[in-house]
Amino acid sequence: MNVLRKYLMEQLEKAEKDIDTKQQWRAGYHLMPPVGWLNDPNGLCMYQGEYHVFFQYSPFDVEGGLKFWGHYKSKDMIHWDYVGVPLFSDQPFDMHGVYSGCALVEKEKMYLYYTGNVKLEGDFDYINTGRESYTVFVESDDGIHFKDKECIMTQKDYGEGLTLHVRDPKVWKEEQYYMVLGARTKEDKGVVLLYASEDKKHWKFQNTITTEQKFGYMWECPDLFSLDGQRILSVSPQGLKAEQRNYQNIHQSGYFLLQGDMTGKYTLENFKEWDRGFDFYAPQTFLDEKGRRILIAWAGIPDEKGYTNPTIKDGWQHMLTMPRELKWKNGKIYQVPVEEFQQLRGEQIEVKNHMLVYPSFELEYQNKSGESFFVEIEKDIKIAFNKEQQYFEISFKGEIGAGRKSRSVSLKQCDKMTLFVDQSILEIYINDGEEVFCTRFYPQNSKIMLYYHCNIKNCKLWNTKSYSIRRNFV
Repeated sequence: MNVLRKYLMEQLEKAEKDIDTKQQWRAGYHLMPPVGWLNDPNGLCMYQGEYHVFFQYSPFDVEGGLKFWGHYKSKDMIHWDYVGVPLFSDQPFDMHGVYSGCALVEKEKMYLYYTGNVKLEGDFDYINTGRESYTVFVESDDGIHFKDKECIMTQKDYGEGLTLHVRDPKVWKEEQYYMVLGARTKEDKGVVLLYASEDKKHWKFQNTITTEQKFGYMWECPDLFSLDGQRILSVSPQGLKAEQRNYQNIHQSGYFLLQGDMTGKYTLENFKEWDRGFDFYAPQTFLDEKGRRILIAWAGIPDEKGYTNPTIKDGWQHMLTMPRELKWKNGKIYQVPVEEFQQLRGEQIEVKNHMLVYPSFELEYQNKSGESFFVEIEKDIKIAFNKEQQYFEISFKGEIGAGRKSRSVSLKQCDKMTLFVDQSILEIYINDGEEVFCTRFYPQNSKIMLYYHCNIKNCKLWNTKSYSIRRNFV
């Protein structure tokens, strides 16, 4: 163990020593950082019967400083063990951050790929000068303990015409191994770089995947997969301008349909945002042993200045979304919480027009008439479908949204709405996942008041259970 790694481990132990898991807004079943800052989910996979979620973790800075990878594992995506930090920023090629990446599981081994970030000291713009981005490989025989890191790609391997912003490897296997990297060209155009390999370590460039017209200046967190035979390219483009009800956040996350040959001639069609809420970015998907394509994202967003998270005062910030199963239907992707979340339901509660509930519940509304309706939380959050103007909206007033105001989506009909509330985060699934909203919020009381402006006979309500994250250092 090198001296720097030993020092960082000692500092981490001090930072995580006295964690208060009963703070006001800590969630019951969404994954959070033990302390400090969390952002992108990384290395999502299923390995030897367990789900593994790694995540960007800055334990020393609640605003997001030096980044490591934290690690959770679970047998059912409900009960999670926090198993510590497997990857520290302790090498010359990742000294300023173990950035985002992925996992590949094969023949009883787990392989991790990530971007090692280096920022030079000096008068640089850190776009075309002053930054180094390395692709790093590390393997494990048990999914917990990892061998020495290997730097397998440097800036010269990424080709001409690019800025120094190349990152976020996603690797998978078909007839050979493939890797995609997100990148920014010198013309400030977002692209994805495609590579192929026979041995997981030596990579050859195959293609640049992008749109004909510029669609944002940087594409982060690429993910290329198939769903019922349709190739999907998921990216997080930065620099899109808002268009009516689309692209309302500072940065977006969505997917294209990739038609044609990804290594040759192709087209990208029908970009659609994954989520319409305030807090969603950097999604990543994986296949589990049941054959389900599952998506998890960061329930947050980078560079946002208009709203915030009051948990900063408690020494932690951000969480991950619920795991969502992806289903291909009607030419697009539907997202639903994995079925395991039904285990969280307590006894069904009788619905009344106005009622106090604990801030962890599931509400299902079947809008059989197809009419306009809305539900309010504390009179400060309004969740509404407007049939006449054909849109669905969540809006805030007062301090409960910590600066959040309104997000909406054009919607011709709303037959069903399912709302999951977990202390300080809510996720809304419309028409069985045709549209989804993920948003943080901050109630002041131990119980919150629900107001129904809909047919309560068509509502089902459950309090949901909370599970404390177990600490299982190994």
